[in-house]
Amino acid sequence: MKLRIPIIIVLVIACLACVAQTAPPVSQEQNPAVREARPEEIPFTYDAQIFDKVEIEQVSKTVVEKNNVPADTPAHSCFNLQDKRPLPAFDRGPRYFYPAYSSICIIPLSDASETDFAKSYPTINESASQLSRLLTNRPRKFRFYKDFTDLPYNNSSGAILSRVEYLPFKSGQGILYLTQYSQDILPSPVNNEELTCVFQGLSSDGKYFVAARFAITHPSLPKGIDFTDHIKTDKQRNYLRKAEQRLNSVSEESFSPSLKTLKSLIASISTN
Repeated sequence: MKLRIPIIIVLVIACLACVAQTAPPVSQEQNPAVREARPEEIPFTYDAQIFDKVEIEQVSKTVVEKNNVPADTPAHSCFNLQDKRPLPAFDRGPRYFYPAYSSICIIPLSDASETDFAKSYPTINESASQLSRLLTNRPRKFRFYKDFTDLPYNNSSGAILSRVEYLPFKSGQGILYLTQYSQDILPSPVNNEELTCVFQGLSSDGKYFVAARFAITHPSLPKGIDFTDHIKTDKQRNYLRKAEQRLNSVSEESFSPSLKTLKSLIASISTN
């Protein structure tokens, strides 16, 4: 049934230990640890015209191990919002790129089963420390990995950094920005399959790290990676800087979903 007016679902959560995904959301048929969320479990409000159902993905505890990719994390749940955005690049079959997805994760910054949280979860602990410094100093620019490793860890780096803004949410403070992830020396030009709105926050009580990413598009951008061949790349990455500047200059309402809508969703996130 098509919704003709926005339906805002308001929900409260008693306190799930929640968080992160390092891969695209998976269906319940693929992963029995994924199920549709009940309304009372979802700790934020969202517009049902923009997002379909919300699924909870249970992620097992993983402590750091020598020589492993740093994907350490306490046990948590991640809220995957299924958006209605097509991914035309998938029509050509699997390949390596970073399509944007929408999820909100709440990472506990303690674990009673571990005697030393920082030693067991160094990636999470360092990211929380870095984010605390960003929230104190509020720089307009930062360097991925050197100044801040955003979560959930995805073994890639932000190719652009646009529209940096410091925002409160219901339970704390955080930073919002637009980026596009890549491991390539010459990343894909900014496009509407990979552009990502990121929010990273800390609860005021210091107990939780909020890690959220949202798929977002803009009409001035190519609709996907298969529509970027006309854009000339260069080793200085000027093609990416031009896209950064363009995204900084347009209005919040010109994005889809609008940045105003996403910021309202972020403001409603509760960890209590």
